[in-house]
Amino acid sequence: MIKKRLFLQFFLLLALSITAQIPSGYYSAAEGKIDAALKSQLSTIISANYKDNSYGGAYDIYKESDNLPNGKVWDMYSVKADGTANYYYTHGSDECGSYKKEGDCYNREHTFCDSWLGAATPQRSDVHHLIPTDGYVNNRRSSFPHGKVKTPSWTSSNGGKLGNSDPATGYSGTVFEPIDEFKGDFARMYFYMGTRYESKIASWASNGSAGEILAGNAYPAYKEWFYTLMLQWNSADPVSTKEINRNNVIYNYQKNRNPFIDYPDLAEFIWGNKKGQAWSATNANSPYLSLPTNGSTLDFGKIAFQQSQSETINIKANNLTASLTASVVGTNASLFSLSTSTITKTQAEAGFILTINYNAQTVGNHTATLQLSGGGITAAMVNLTAQSSDNFMALAATDVTNNSFTASWTLSGGATNYNLDVYTLQLSGASQTVKLLEEEFTNGLPTTWTSTGYSSKTDLDGSMRLGSSSQNGVITTPQMDLSGTSILLTFKAKQYSNDTGAPVTVLLNDQELESYATTSNFQTFTTEIPQANSISTISLSAAKSKRVYIDYVKVENVAANATPTSISGFPLSTGNVLSYSVTGLASDSTYYYTVSPQNNSSIKTDAITVRTLLANALTNIDGNKVSWSALEGGIQLKGLPGNCTVSMFDFTGKLVQMRTLNANNHYFEIQNKGIYILQIQTENKRASLKIAY
Repeated sequence: MIKKRLFLQFFLLLALSITAQIPSGYYSAAEGKIDAALKSQLSTIISANYKDNSYGGAYDIYKESDNLPNGKVWDMYSVKADGTANYYYTHGSDECGSYKKEGDCYNREHTFCDSWLGAATPQRSDVHHLIPTDGYVNNRRSSFPHGKVKTPSWTSSNGGKLGNSDPATGYSGTVFEPIDEFKGDFARMYFYMGTRYESKIASWASNGSAGEILAGNAYPAYKEWFYTLMLQWNSADPVSTKEINRNNVIYNYQKNRNPFIDYPDLAEFIWGNKKGQAWSATNANSPYLSLPTNGSTLDFGKIAFQQSQSETINIKANNLTASLTASVVGTNASLFSLSTSTITKTQAEAGFILTINYNAQTVGNHTATLQLSGGGITAAMVNLTAQSSDNFMALAATDVTNNSFTASWTLSGGATNYNLDVYTLQLSGASQTVKLLEEEFTNGLPTTWTSTGYSSKTDLDGSMRLGSSSQNGVITTPQMDLSGTSILLTFKAKQYSNDTGAPVTVLLNDQELESYATTSNFQTFTTEIPQANSISTISLSAAKSKRVYIDYVKVENVAANATPTSISGFPLSTGNVLSYSVTGLASDSTYYYTVSPQNNSSIKTDAITVRTLLANALTNIDGNKVSWSALEGGIQLKGLPGNCTVSMFDFTGKLVQMRTLNANNHYFEIQNKGIYILQIQTENKRASLKIAY
């Protein structure tokens, strides 16, 4: 690439001297600032002591700021990616007058169009966005925004394109797309303009076509489609030596700098996946933990004395410098153990499921803290709680499939028989629910909620966008009492742009429950939340490049109207046993069970909640009906068409495994519990199958 080829000889020098080019303390006032406050502080910094060199003075500055290695004008509309051009301009002598075609002369191009900023000073002569370009190409670009072209109507000699915008970006008007080599340059110029002229930019939205990219406010200043695309360009085309030199030269003349060249990741702190984090010159690419939520609680519930119980928790981190260390500390730490104490950088950044085991060696209430540290993150804590009881009690269900589970219980002294009741909850009478939470995000994310990764308020009637092109996004409710037996979550969601079918994952206390595929229109989703505890949270998550909008969230308790209704064949006398296999159940359904010893009918256990697995069937793939069932360590697929390819993806869209099969039945090993999507591809058709294992 040109930025590597033409300036290779300068790399070592710049690596040693770039920090020295930034005046000492220049950005000190921005340290610790967040989001809009960070942008405003930067505006103050780069506006102070600004010197206007006049519109005509730009040509003199170009002689130092925009020089090719051969001494000619560096024109980003004519220089190609390999460093060559069909024509070159000499500073001064080739300035426009008139032009009829490419190569006639060069003039001054306002990256942020002159008509948008009202052709007013000092912004029209600000060389940080005023660049030398071929006059004819400048004219063809006109006052169209920079963007991603879907179908070009005209192409310049170096590959720049004019045409209709790719609608996948969220905009369909006419745009001009520079070559990949310079996209980051233009993005950082736009970030500069939206920051330097923060006090003015809101009033520019009505100037000509400026409203196509401007949001009409100081923050975020640009419309979401535009700043999202600019963030992509900023990331894909890193700062070059050309930009560093240009920034330093302009500082000598204008006495201000482009902070997005000095610290490119500033854009992520203001518009992107680091919103909500305090910026510092030393942490511009700082590591952080997306999951679990710091301070959250993992409750093991009531466990029988001398029994053990395992729970899992999702670990997801970003920008780590090394592995994470997991440990358990606190009063009863000896009762808890971990599947591993080291989570590698690769594992944590891809998403890792940590298993925590509780061993009820003593009777009583027990607490400890899971501590995650290392890798450059701020240490995170998860509260662990459990209760060990020597009373007669039902145990968590085991061997759960799509249509069965095994119920178990502890020994009751002197009992010769046990009565097992398996039931569902049926709503009766008029609905009189107790609303626990309702939010429409009219004013963005409430202060009582938390977020990790990327999330932001959008203009879509006050919805929240989760996820960016490079970062997952999670929003989490405040703590609620979810100890009721029938909790319903309702939310509205749609996919972002062309992220077709982007899934929304529901998490209870950081544990995955369900995932829903979205469409291009808002849909309402409802899911039953398993019984939890009085300090529970619900999270909605989206994966990077699988972005979604969340428009509405409601959590309600409908237990007051729910009547326990025993399923056929229950209550049942099981005999003098401590477990019983319950069969013939519906898939993807919630059941409850209690147990009473025959010699003491006044004793009844607390209810145990069981959710059967999802068993989907596909009927439109070459006439085959495909189904699945859960087995130990994996799933069994049945009814596969011959000569098909089966791909398994996790909820983030990451390919887990892919196999080409001829057999109608096949066993897939699955290491981690969770939600998966199977894509089954034949020569003629493709279908998907959701697996909740």
